[in-house]
Amino acid sequence: MNKLLLSFAIASALGLAGCGGETLDEIKDNTQTGGEVQIPLSRVVYDPANGVLSPPNDLLLQGTNDGTLFMPGEKNAAGAHIDAPNYADPSTALGALDGWSTQNPFTIALNLSSGVTLDAASVQQAGAVYLVETLMGDPASPDADCRAVPRGAACKAVGSLTFGVDFITRASGNSIAVIPLKPLKAATTYILVFTDALKDSEGRSIAPSATYELVKQDITTKPLGTAAQLALQGVINSFENAVSAESINKDGIIYTAAITTQSTAPVFAAVKSLLGAKLQAASATSTPLLTLANSGETAQDRLPAPANTDPRFQAALVYEGSIKLPYYSAIPTTADPRAPLNQSWKARCDSGAIIAALTDAEKTALEGRITDPAQAANDAFCKAASNGALRDFGLDKQRHLTKFNTLPKETAVLSVPVLVTVPNEALTGKTKPAAGWPVVIMQHGITSKKEDMLAVTASLAGQGFATIAIDHPLHGERGFGPINASSSATATVYMNLSNLLVTRDNLRQSIADILAVRIGLHATNLPGLLNRNDVQFLGISLGSITGISAVALANTPVGIDTLDPLFPMRSAAFSVPGGAVANFLLDSVAFGDTIKASVLLGAGGTTAQSYTNFATTQNGCGGSATAPFASCFKPFLQYLTSIDRGADVAAINAALSQFVFAAQTITDAGDPNNFAASFVATETPAYIAEVVGDGGSNLPDQVIPNGKPGTSTMPLAGTEPLARLLGAVAVNNVAGSYPVTGTALSRFIAGEHASLLRPTVPAVTTEMQTQAVSFFTTRGAGLQVANGAVMAPAN
Repeated sequence: MNKLLLSFAIASALGLAGCGGETLDEIKDNTQTGGEVQIPLSRVVYDPANGVLSPPNDLLLQGTNDGTLFMPGEKNAAGAHIDAPNYADPSTALGALDGWSTQNPFTIALNLSSGVTLDAASVQQAGAVYLVETLMGDPASPDADCRAVPRGAACKAVGSLTFGVDFITRASGNSIAVIPLKPLKAATTYILVFTDALKDSEGRSIAPSATYELVKQDITTKPLGTAAQLALQGVINSFENAVSAESINKDGIIYTAAITTQSTAPVFAAVKSLLGAKLQAASATSTPLLTLANSGETAQDRLPAPANTDPRFQAALVYEGSIKLPYYSAIPTTADPRAPLNQSWKARCDSGAIIAALTDAEKTALEGRITDPAQAANDAFCKAASNGALRDFGLDKQRHLTKFNTLPKETAVLSVPVLVTVPNEALTGKTKPAAGWPVVIMQHGITSKKEDMLAVTASLAGQGFATIAIDHPLHGERGFGPINASSSATATVYMNLSNLLVTRDNLRQSIADILAVRIGLHATNLPGLLNRNDVQFLGISLGSITGISAVALANTPVGIDTLDPLFPMRSAAFSVPGGAVANFLLDSVAFGDTIKASVLLGAGGTTAQSYTNFATTQNGCGGSATAPFASCFKPFLQYLTSIDRGADVAAINAALSQFVFAAQTITDAGDPNNFAASFVATETPAYIAEVVGDGGSNLPDQVIPNGKPGTSTMPLAGTEPLARLLGAVAVNNVAGSYPVTGTALSRFIAGEHASLLRPTVPAVTTEMQTQAVSFFTTRGAGLQVANGAVMAPAN
């Protein structure tokens, strides 16, 4: 939980110094006298004048004109924007976002004297810390009361989150950790409030920082001396006035901070609209988006041993072809052959936040200066697609995708290989319905490929279902030479540790692709083969992670009558999914040490060199003898401890906490936890399969941790927390038929992560497939348990 403070250069903007030139430390006595001993007060760290405060904090939104965070790596020494920030740096990459994480825990630092600690019990009580949803000042606010309130100032409280239900707090060294128990609303501002109910080990209330004591004074009776001081004083006064409506005593407030969460859905809403436009254009010219041909083979012919000798797979006839998909990720070029690894999605237009600041006369003048026909055409598109909110005047150099700038720039329209199976009528006894076979869109996991999904096609064909599958981006036939994630050694091609914005956009592209496959069913060269209006979804691992988001988005109306009916999926089955992806990957048995070792090496310095020397000396510790030497990570920490280098271990853990804070924040836009509420709102029936083990030789999932709410510093990471967010009800381990309302969860005590497809424990694979297919057969109304012996009981 410990993370280093992010410093930033806002001192010149705020100019916080005392009237008459004295320092803030001179304004307030920092000590409390007890007998003959002076004990410095314990205070919240908050000193903007010296560029020190704890993120998340909306002060980091100051200084940008596109509505994004403004991070240190985006500035020069004078605090001005630089032309080419290094967005591969995790801290700098936060500057591409329009807000903070909805779900990642964060810490607020305290200044405690030597020998003084934080009273943990005081931190864990209700009433010590509040999170208050708040409407902020905005000329375009839907609330008329807030339109005259300055931006950055609080207008009114909406309501307080409930301690112990929505969030908890814990002591974490010399910091207070705020831990969400459910994701915060996206694109929403919360005011974090600390009160004097927080105590230190001396029994004293934690005090505000000297700076905060100054700016919390009533601006009407004790105005500060400069315009910059008055600005911050007005902001803090507005925070305290707003939250006081929630029965919080202003006199007891020792710290407030506005925290605006990032947007998650607006870019995908734009993607849906763009897909609808492509379908409309294809239909107008009778051009298929999905082109198929009968291969003359069955799934048995395409599967590896031993499935290629299993006659059941003759029930699935294979069609193959391609589907036209809009691609927003980077494609290799001669100038940049590694572009897929280092270039993130870009917006097509200038940020709406920039355009909103222009007068009509300025817009007219800028439009008149456009001489490039391509820019003129794009400007016309941006204007038409957004009712004038977006333009292309060349004012936005970074083109970050945000709630203010939602239209992604297409890099290409790709013909992506597609694999389809349909039931063999002669072997299954099923007759193709007049509207075509009902369809299951299938999506594979990381380090896999679409062909691996053929392993479930016999079961689906036997119940009359067709299937359609494509590769994830950068997998299988969609890799670019060596840039291919379809092996266990290359997972980081997709989960890109060297550029977290690219990781986020790989998730986005996978989600967009599922939506594109769904809409492609409306424009095929073989009408009547597949029923475009009877579609289900089946995912495993990464396919489930992106599938939850995709199904939620597909089934959430955008309010366009001609568009909304094109996307719905009737039911969905998710094998071994997980939420809070960045966090669970760090805890993953399969991937965790690779990520941790990579972060350690990426940090550089003497500790990283010591690690390389250690791993080389130990010949890779029984694993790979090449970087990042994942098998050596735990032994190296043990070695450091054994030679009394505990400080280095603490520094490594702090670096990991920093990394995961940035990684989760950046990847939130594609994380299924952030789409769980909308998934539930659509009332889409869902089935989840999870491998929990039996507490003995049968281990729980070694790739995506089960996770247990309340037992971790990140209670939203893993399968169980995601299932809880989806309102899942456990299925009992007794054979029979079970009705399903909402989401059903089957916990398997045997098997492994890939058991849906890989029969290392045949009984588990058979049962997982039986349950998923029976669920689809009822269109999510129920499922069949055939072999409860491989399941855990429901309680």
